[in-house]
Amino acid sequence: MGIEDTVAKRPPPAIVGRSSSHFTRLVRLFAHETGAACRFEPVYDLASVDPDDYAGNPALKMPVLRIGGQAVFGAENICRTLVEQAPAPRRVVWPEDLRDVASRNAQELVWHAMQAQVQLAFGTQVAGLPVDSVYFAKAGLGLRNTLAWLEERMPAVLAALPARDLSLLEAALFCLVEHLAFRDTLSLAPYPQLTGFARAFGARPSAQATAYAFDVPPAR
Repeated sequence: MGIEDTVAKRPPPAIVGRSSSHFTRLVRLFAHETGAACRFEPVYDLASVDPDDYAGNPALKMPVLRIGGQAVFGAENICRTLVEQAPAPRRVVWPEDLRDVASRNAQELVWHAMQAQVQLAFGTQVAGLPVDSVYFAKAGLGLRNTLAWLEERMPAVLAALPARDLSLLEAALFCLVEHLAFRDTLSLAPYPQLTGFARAFGARPSAQATAYAFDVPPAR
């Protein structure tokens, strides 16, 4: 069997995650932007403690990218892999390309807000833990404080970004803002700058092709 035969028999890349996950949407958006033809393999049971349900990720987390016989863990890691494998070059602004404190802080706070929302949703909705726990109360306050910071500073941060086809910061921020509305986590009324940004970014074909949804297990 030749190299061509081996490559031909490899399954196409697959993204393992959830259509309702903002981290998963981020990598699916990058897949669309880079022209990567990826299959999608839903994780139906978030309570599962079997690494096989997470494409072998020992941390029991998603998303995971199956590609070339390997598994790539984590959203940013996957986005970088997709850009590296893209059939045509794409000008992507990565976190290390951010040259000022405000933009670097913005990227850090977007990551924090995404993780805080996971913390709140998993803890209160999936695990059924008390909503009034100080653990979730602090997470909720931190999330609102973060959104207020981003609301005030993001217009200037985005205006200062270098020429690009895409930036990780913008893509992640879009996924966050839309997910807050999708999961009805909190009111977005106090954040018109963020919602306006999300509306504009949402016109991209990649955004429209990756809308949030709840994955339904196949009938048995």
